[in-house]
Amino acid sequence: MSAPTRETVAQRLVAFMREQQQAGVPDHVLHEAKRLLLNQLKASVAAGDHPAIKILHDWVTPPAAGAAPAHVLWFGTETSPEQAAFVNGALFEVLDFHDTYIPTYLHAVSGVLPAALAVAEQRGTPGALLAEALALGIEIELAIATILMPTGYFRGFVPLGLVGGTGAAAACAVLGELDDEQTLNAISLAMCTAGGVYETVGSMALPYVTGSQTRNGLTAYELARRGMDAPVTAFEGEKGMLVSYSDEPATKIEEVLGGLGVDWRIHGQSYKTMPTETITHAPVECALRIRERARDRVVDRMTFGVAPIVVKIADERRDRFGEPSSELEARFDLRYCAAAAWWRGRCTRAEMQEAVYTERDVLDLRSRIDLVPDEERQTFDGCWLIVSFTDGSTEEITIDAFKGSAANPMTDEELAALFRATAEGHLSKGRADEIIDAVLSLESTGDIRGLMKKLRW
Repeated sequence: MSAPTRETVAQRLVAFMREQQQAGVPDHVLHEAKRLLLNQLKASVAAGDHPAIKILHDWVTPPAAGAAPAHVLWFGTETSPEQAAFVNGALFEVLDFHDTYIPTYLHAVSGVLPAALAVAEQRGTPGALLAEALALGIEIELAIATILMPTGYFRGFVPLGLVGGTGAAAACAVLGELDDEQTLNAISLAMCTAGGVYETVGSMALPYVTGSQTRNGLTAYELARRGMDAPVTAFEGEKGMLVSYSDEPATKIEEVLGGLGVDWRIHGQSYKTMPTETITHAPVECALRIRERARDRVVDRMTFGVAPIVVKIADERRDRFGEPSSELEARFDLRYCAAAAWWRGRCTRAEMQEAVYTERDVLDLRSRIDLVPDEERQTFDGCWLIVSFTDGSTEEITIDAFKGSAANPMTDEELAALFRATAEGHLSKGRADEIIDAVLSLESTGDIRGLMKKLRW
């Protein structure tokens, strides 16, 4: 077979990585990578008692004799880098408290960071290199997802399942200082082994997909380092990723890759203020704001105006799950989250527990929540809400960008405060502050293993 006459997608991604490494990844991008790392620690610090995590933690085995270990976050358990990446990926996913790149429905950092941490810890990598690897891996993952979505999602694939391994392989290649050919093979191997269907939502299989794909990227890196090759046309080939996983036109390749390093997609990430799916955030925020002025009035109906895709997703979940029967189902039920927030005045992990999702008052209100497709809303950053009360009065509110979204971002101080609040009961305030300081000054860390030792209950 003759070689391609022009650069393939995988080759262009390697070229982008090299250009950025030579020029230096911009400081504003590196800072965002550090913020996203802290956000993932916020997403996972309270997840250790989840049944899915308990199963996975029981599954890990000690590292091979003489091999440099990696650690399961917060537990401090030594294991192989592959198993550490797997469990840490699930830790980031299981509470749905992580990042979202709304244009592609992707939780990008959960795919890249676990593999990068495992390799960095094994190698004793400086913090500055970890930040660089994380930024480049995320940017590559977001670019590939932008090409494949939205039809990759509509076909039924988990976006992270399709692209998480590619981002992880790229980040690991930076950390492992692979040459161009090895990096190309690592990225292409990960592209060839993507997968994960969206039927997993609401079950332990979804964090499994996250763990398996971040491990996939790490394994692709390890095998490419040893000389395993892969097709350079893994993305755009006749039976490559593009045609296998989406219905997007090939013209999107140039549209997306042509802007790499100019407009950084990493700045388009949304951060969650509550452990629920992204489509619930604007509705819950609306409900909580009206609740503050409802006084003693009793709700008759709640009507949310949301992007059409949100109605489709929420209705499909309601038809499939019925009333929530687990924490995982509850957090993916928009109507339930809004009802629980109204009754409880907040939306935290406590509202995802059985005592609340079986509460008849909450479920009764859930049944009186209507979702109306607002054709002017093409994304789920915002929504509007009309609450009708039994006394005939109404209250209305519109939120165009929920707190933490790209258009309404959290400051560093707000993100740090959210980490402290989430870590309460799991870490001392002093330890939480140490972690915040270490992450936000990551470039001054000479060996990432010092930070890893702090990430324990």
